[in-house]
Amino acid sequence: MLAVEPADLTLVDLLPLLEQRSLSARELVQSCLDRVERYEDAVQAFVVLTPELAQQAAARADKARAAGRPVGALAGVPVALKDLFLTGGVPTTASSRVLTGHDPGVDAAVWERLRDVGAGLLGKTTLQEFAYGTGSHPTRNPWDLSRTPGGSSGGSGAALAARMVPIATGSDTGGSLRIPAAACGICSLRPAHGRVSAYGALPLAHSLDTTGPMARRMRDVSLLLRLLAGHDPRDPHSLDEPVPAYPSAGAAPLRIGVPTRLFWDGDPQLAAVCRDGLQRLGAQLVEVDPPADTEQLLEVPGVYGHTMGPEALEHHATWLAEREHLYGDPIRERFAQARRTTPEQYAQAQRDRTRMRQQWRELLTQHRLDVLAHPTIPEPPAPQPGPGPSIGLAKLWSVLGWPALSVPVGLDERGLPVGLQLAGLPEREAELVGHGIALDEQVRFWESTPPLP
Repeated sequence: MLAVEPADLTLVDLLPLLEQRSLSARELVQSCLDRVERYEDAVQAFVVLTPELAQQAAARADKARAAGRPVGALAGVPVALKDLFLTGGVPTTASSRVLTGHDPGVDAAVWERLRDVGAGLLGKTTLQEFAYGTGSHPTRNPWDLSRTPGGSSGGSGAALAARMVPIATGSDTGGSLRIPAAACGICSLRPAHGRVSAYGALPLAHSLDTTGPMARRMRDVSLLLRLLAGHDPRDPHSLDEPVPAYPSAGAAPLRIGVPTRLFWDGDPQLAAVCRDGLQRLGAQLVEVDPPADTEQLLEVPGVYGHTMGPEALEHHATWLAEREHLYGDPIRERFAQARRTTPEQYAQAQRDRTRMRQQWRELLTQHRLDVLAHPTIPEPPAPQPGPGPSIGLAKLWSVLGWPALSVPVGLDERGLPVGLQLAGLPEREAELVGHGIALDEQVRFWESTPPLP
């Protein structure tokens, strides 16, 4: 008899129990479904639930383990997929009326890889419509049901925080993995662009989009990356290079860059909790002045907007021509803004991105930095149905195509989780994950429970 509910276990804790058969996959799935029954009406994290698929995967896993047959790394583990990952036989709507009832008949690469190692689909989670924003209405933040969970992967973040599921997936164009992680008190990594296949994930902006894992613990994120990362010829942006050796244990960085302006100027409560979190790593904190072009990068629409807008219009051209009236007002307003971007502005934005990558790379090299650190979001999540947290502190790493992660480092005086963001060079992504693990294992926020009724 377990001392805790199976749904409260993190992935790295529950996997040995499944392997030893001291916990069955059926019991794990049922514990998660009990949480869904208890909290989903209040949290509204899911677009569609598929309990039968999770139960079928659990039954297969239990039967195989009982017979002594080999099983996949996630055999019987329930997973939630952000509802922009295509799933044959289960509708993929991107939380939009444009795709009501849409069954693509194929599976996204991320789901293929999870399914092939035995995971079972518990359901598809909500997002800001087509991932174009950070509010994720109608989903509510489990730490304060009056507030947004962030977005666009808000349903996955909320489902994890409410312990309805141990692992989930999301996507990140300008912060959509990291922002809900910070708002909901969970962990995520935006991998280097192209590290995890985006095949079968409905695109927003192809040169910015990434896909990746979300979990309550950074060790879980690292384990999932080992399963998800790798070249996929179906994705034109997929990196054709060896997968980094993502660690299972933490390694604290030696030198952390702390930008002296722009990145720590938000809510003082969030900044204070993040600075306390940084001290836990015991690293040398090096104040650095961001490159001169950083203000230009953070402008609105700026480099990010002049890249994302035209690419989003390209991806949505057919649907906009046929069904523009079915889009919600917020996304239609963003499309209207995107139409004002000229081809010359888009081309200039790509030149600016190349220059800015070099500037930030030189900054890290000059100061011998392992990572850069700052709050993940500049303010607490707004009341729902608010616009969601700003992407201002997240979009830089999207523009550069660099990996960046968010780790919860505590609660502010409002009782809301606070996420600290660490970012680094693409070729040092595995080290970055190790630094995130080191911080997460110090704070152990995954042991904290939201005050759900």
